[in-house]
Amino acid sequence: MTAPVRIVALGGLGEIGLNLMAIECAGRAIVIDCGVMFPDEPALGLGTFIPEMAWLERSHVAVEAVLLTHAHEDHIGAIPHLLRRFNVPVYGTDITLAFMRRRLADSEFDDPVDLRTITPRHAFEAGPFTVEPIRVTHSTPNSIALAIRTPAGIIIHSGDFKIDDTPVDGEMFDRARFAELGAEGVAVLLSDSTNVERPGRSGSESSLKPVLRELTSRARGRVFLSAFSSHLHRIRQVVEVSREFGRRIVPLGRAMAESVRLGLETGQLPIAQAMFVEPGEAEFIDGHRLSYLTGGSQGEPLSALAKLAGDAHPRVRIEHGDVVVLSSRFIPGNERTINTLVNRLYRQGAEVLYDAVAPVHVSGHASQDELAELIELTRPRHFVPIHGEYRHLSRHVALAIAAGIPEHDCFLLEDGDSLVLNGGEARRGLTVEAGRVMLEGVDGGDPAVVGERRVLARVGTVTAVIVLSSKTGRIVAGPDLLSRGLVSGDGTSAHMRRAKEELTRRLGALGGSLHANDPRVKEEIVRAIRRYFSDELGKRPLVIPYVTEV
Repeated sequence: MTAPVRIVALGGLGEIGLNLMAIECAGRAIVIDCGVMFPDEPALGLGTFIPEMAWLERSHVAVEAVLLTHAHEDHIGAIPHLLRRFNVPVYGTDITLAFMRRRLADSEFDDPVDLRTITPRHAFEAGPFTVEPIRVTHSTPNSIALAIRTPAGIIIHSGDFKIDDTPVDGEMFDRARFAELGAEGVAVLLSDSTNVERPGRSGSESSLKPVLRELTSRARGRVFLSAFSSHLHRIRQVVEVSREFGRRIVPLGRAMAESVRLGLETGQLPIAQAMFVEPGEAEFIDGHRLSYLTGGSQGEPLSALAKLAGDAHPRVRIEHGDVVVLSSRFIPGNERTINTLVNRLYRQGAEVLYDAVAPVHVSGHASQDELAELIELTRPRHFVPIHGEYRHLSRHVALAIAAGIPEHDCFLLEDGDSLVLNGGEARRGLTVEAGRVMLEGVDGGDPAVVGERRVLARVGTVTAVIVLSSKTGRIVAGPDLLSRGLVSGDGTSAHMRRAKEELTRRLGALGGSLHANDPRVKEEIVRAIRRYFSDELGKRPLVIPYVTEV
């Protein structure tokens, strides 16, 4: 009798971003992606969310590998935090691992990491499973789906995808391989739900090139294109069009400059290095001979584009006649911030183009006809929608039913839900702990475990203050805990005393010298306090750690 296989959703099912999934059999597991998500209400605080990983740590399941589907931050951004807990190999395509190395460096992750390059149609062993990458088309190069052979049958995880018949790099969506697996028999299809509300098919990435050519041809001044820095296909088209009109390319911002470097090194930007100039060099080139690449299309406050809009960039100022293109969709929740950015750019004298007023963006996610096509190609026995808010997951289930999958074989899972496969059957499993961890601050420097802040506002806060010796690494004052709105007066002091005792014990278990800039210290503060109040009172307070040295 074979062991059952369990699919555990830990992030990305019920929200856009925060993607994290585990597949487990006989106590051994693989993890697919581990990404971040940005808060949808800036008023509730700046920072980023990463998935809660408590179940992986406490379940006694042996995590043996991490598989990455592509290089976007909502799929790789939290990997450093996962690797601090599990020293396991990370598998991804060449460009995905190139961005992963940058992410590790940005996180000051100094420990050696076993990064293993994979290629489509070349299967490999990962934990208890055999995994085959399958090429898909998306908005970043070398994106893959995963066909995972398990004792319960083949599980296909689509990753983020669309079916682009004219991709920029000529690498086609592998319909043939999906059809072959469908003929062999697919137990479960886990499919991207992001664009399920859109009828028809998503446009081809290459359809943007004529649009970029037209707006560049009529631009009297400089052209600024803002997109996600990992969107190398779009960057490539901007560079190719600029070359046609004799324009040099200026990457603005560290992330964009690093992405260009990675694109050149990996061959994803097959363009001469001489096309690119530094911002300082650009000061001596006429504006109509320049195109700029910048991040910040979501209004990120410290981005190069935000600095331009606020006339605060140290080297570049927006001038009348400049054209600014926001070549990305407005992520829900960011609309007000982006609209403010657009207004400021107009005040600086620019013409601003974005998806609502010009066809300057195409989605990297499959629309309804493409989602139905993947179902038809793979013919799964069971279906689970992934990567979407609840409404997206619900509509995707309806689409799968319309495509011929029986309703009882479609499972709408949310974060914390699990699906158990055994003997050709599928059933819902136990719910596990899942949630969000907020990395406080714009740079994600100070971690504090939270759920949605609007919920936490109703269950209280705990502030923890600890003073360390810079010489010995020992606690010289504290921990002092201050609570607001957490428990009533008849139990506050006792609970706070026991919480302090638990926190002191947990910090002592870290061993060695403690330092204020060691991320483990704040993570342990948050984890200890949150666990105490969760176990004792069933509440999950917002925990704010302050650690300093004297």
